[in-house]
Amino acid sequence: MSTQIFVASTLYGALTLSAAVDAGQFGPAGSARRILVVCTNTEIPEVTTPLDAMEGFESLRPRFDAVISWNEVIFPYHPSLWDPRTQDVPMWRELLGMRWNIPDGPMELVVESIQVKPALTFCKIFRNASITVYADGLMTYGPTRNELARDVHSRIRRTLYLELVPGLRPLLLTEYGVPSEPVEPTAVQRVFAEFGQACVPALQEAIPPGFPSGHRGAAMLLGQYLSSIGLLTEEEEERLHLRMFEAAVGLGFTSVLFKPHPSAPQSFSESLVVRARELNVQLLVLETPLLAEAVFGYLGPVAVIGCFSTALFTARAVYGIPAAAVGAREVLRKLRPYPNSNRIPVTICEVALPDLEAAGFAGPDLLASPDWIHGELAEYVAAVGYCMQPERNPHLRERTVAYITRALPQMEARPALRMHFKPDLLYKLSLPGAPSEAEMRALEQAEKERKGKKATGAGRDKGGHEEISVDSFKEHLEAGDTDTARRIGDQILKDRKPMDVLIGMARIHIGDDDPEQAKRMLSLAAMSGDERAMTWIKIAEVAALMGREGKALRIFAAQEALRINPESTAAARLVRTRGARKAARAMSVG
Repeated sequence: MSTQIFVASTLYGALTLSAAVDAGQFGPAGSARRILVVCTNTEIPEVTTPLDAMEGFESLRPRFDAVISWNEVIFPYHPSLWDPRTQDVPMWRELLGMRWNIPDGPMELVVESIQVKPALTFCKIFRNASITVYADGLMTYGPTRNELARDVHSRIRRTLYLELVPGLRPLLLTEYGVPSEPVEPTAVQRVFAEFGQACVPALQEAIPPGFPSGHRGAAMLLGQYLSSIGLLTEEEEERLHLRMFEAAVGLGFTSVLFKPHPSAPQSFSESLVVRARELNVQLLVLETPLLAEAVFGYLGPVAVIGCFSTALFTARAVYGIPAAAVGAREVLRKLRPYPNSNRIPVTICEVALPDLEAAGFAGPDLLASPDWIHGELAEYVAAVGYCMQPERNPHLRERTVAYITRALPQMEARPALRMHFKPDLLYKLSLPGAPSEAEMRALEQAEKERKGKKATGAGRDKGGHEEISVDSFKEHLEAGDTDTARRIGDQILKDRKPMDVLIGMARIHIGDDDPEQAKRMLSLAAMSGDERAMTWIKIAEVAALMGREGKALRIFAAQEALRINPESTAAARLVRTRGARKAARAMSVG
């Protein structure tokens, strides 16, 4: 009998795999032993609910002969950083074969994010297995991020993907000649419906019976916590949510459901609650950790609004719910570096979904036009994909040249085009519209002068002195400039004790291997009496990085978070987490 090992790190990914299994895309039932390996790849896995313990997973479990936690197998190491030494690979192959009851015979690995661990770890251990790569989001339409070793890409036989944009083909792995195969749409709908039914009891508890559903009219807002990955500041993201809310109210909605990211600060929700009161609009903040897709099926919102979440396209493709974007262009403007893997998802949302702050739903439904998808969107995505990874995608150059030639007259009317196809990029890649060598030198000189002025004034007040502010502290800390952040933080703490600075300084001291100073900072933070559960969770998370030395603080802070929010699964896990220091070290040294 053959063996199929499915590796999943998200519930959405497990849904994708289940739909493909149901559709027969991995062979008939009983033709192979199917093992689902669950990976939790978050920063501190011990405080994250694994996907096989999440609401609704039990509806998926029967499709697999075994469900195994990879985190438990390799504890205390982190799945995103660990792989066996080359000389240990045969031992690991034999060990897992015995533990997982893998019979002799053909083997297939089914992995996501093939460019990184843990996918590469599985490919290394099971080096004779054929490989299927599955992609469950908009990133599949973008190019492969990293070059793959020959002994990996030569074994990949297909890319499975959810057809979130009908007719648009993925760029992922095309440089290796890997064919793409959509998961059968009716199987996707059936699996999502079954999953939604399994979540009904939790949804009934979370959503009041009188909250408008179906055609009676509620809008649903999706939070993504973009500030956690540096795409926006927390203040910008809070304003983005307010813009989404006000755009929904502007369309006439009097009931709005907001689904925040489970790790997002409580302040994101609090500002919406205040604004809803001001506008006399019914607002429900869904704190229960449920997939947005479960809410789509249960509540049937009239519209789904977000920035560039994959769930916007799931709402449309799987549930037939109209979706719209707010703020995608601003994120596109800030996106760095150019090959950032979020570039294609943001690009698709910006160009294909209605912009609620512009024409809204009054504009044409571009995604309903196969001609537009094939003639415009596919070529646009190919051109951006080529510019992201030109050396690995020479097969896209001809399409890129043709698209940019056609798009040049539209540059002024479409700001997003100017964000992608800047003069320096066109010059570097010798693409149409590139400046001459003399023009490029002039542009480079102007840019150098601009950066010089910016560097002189960065983090400084109008008098040219270093700016001593919480925002400046956070900017330098996020940029990795811990020396400047420490200097600013020390100055701030002489006069006052802002929570963000105390927690940030604790992280700096942990990085300096100075647990005593880190504990001092966290103790000062704990003395604040803050009534936001997320603040206490942040304190507990940093304390967890200190292992035993931070244990008392971790437990105290996590218990405070539970006192404020008894439903917080993150806080509950922080109370009882173990081995956090080893996990933190594994994350930093691999």
